[in-house]
Amino acid sequence: MNQTERILDVLDREWERISRGPLTRRHLREWQAQQPSLSGPRTLLELRSRIETDDLDASSEVVWALIQLAPEDELAGRFMLQLIVPGLAGEASWLMSWARRVDPDLIGSGDVDQMLVLAAMEAIRHAHGTRRSHPICSILRRTHRLLTRETRAIEAWQSKTLLDETEPVASTVDDPTSRPGKMLLDLLTEAADDGHVARRDVDLLWLIDVEGYTSTELAPSMGITPRAVAQRRWRAEGRLSKMVEDAA
Repeated sequence: MNQTERILDVLDREWERISRGPLTRRHLREWQAQQPSLSGPRTLLELRSRIETDDLDASSEVVWALIQLAPEDELAGRFMLQLIVPGLAGEASWLMSWARRVDPDLIGSGDVDQMLVLAAMEAIRHAHGTRRSHPICSILRRTHRLLTRETRAIEAWQSKTLLDETEPVASTVDDPTSRPGKMLLDLLTEAADDGHVARRDVDLLWLIDVEGYTSTELAPSMGITPRAVAQRRWRAEGRLSKMVEDAA
């Protein structure tokens, strides 16, 4: 059994124990008093079964009710985590492949497991107050974005550390693939300074291509629709590509 299967198996076993605890029925009654859409099931096992067997719209209503409880109720948050465990299998596998390539020590130390669970819990908390048609899918997508952002940050830090620890050699030809973030930053700075791409669009490209934000996440702060954000990005990337072609 590999590490990714182990953490998911641990979560399954832990939930089996938690869901059969003596206080879970009381918690469920309290939830039902606050969220009428949770009414009916007498145990957490029955509630989970209802979510898994109801049609998508009905189950989404139940999940949405749990999301409202999760920020203030630890058990509700843990329930939500268990609901998305099947969807985390792909993320766990991808994360393990990344760790083997970048830093195998992250696997043995348990850091990979922690990254996965923390990203999932953060995605659950973020879902509160932002109603989605299919909340579990939305949570899984945000989990992936958070993990992508975290892995990029780790790679950037390791690259910086490697460069800091490496003695400069005058005769060494710089490898353009060793510092992609630095190269992109230099290219974007040149594009802005020369007027090829507006400064605000340079910032937009950096936020999306390096920081990992999506058009949907950026739209509210920019005061435009996600589609308009995407269109601005495409136009900016087109101008950037033309600048590179003209310089070639």
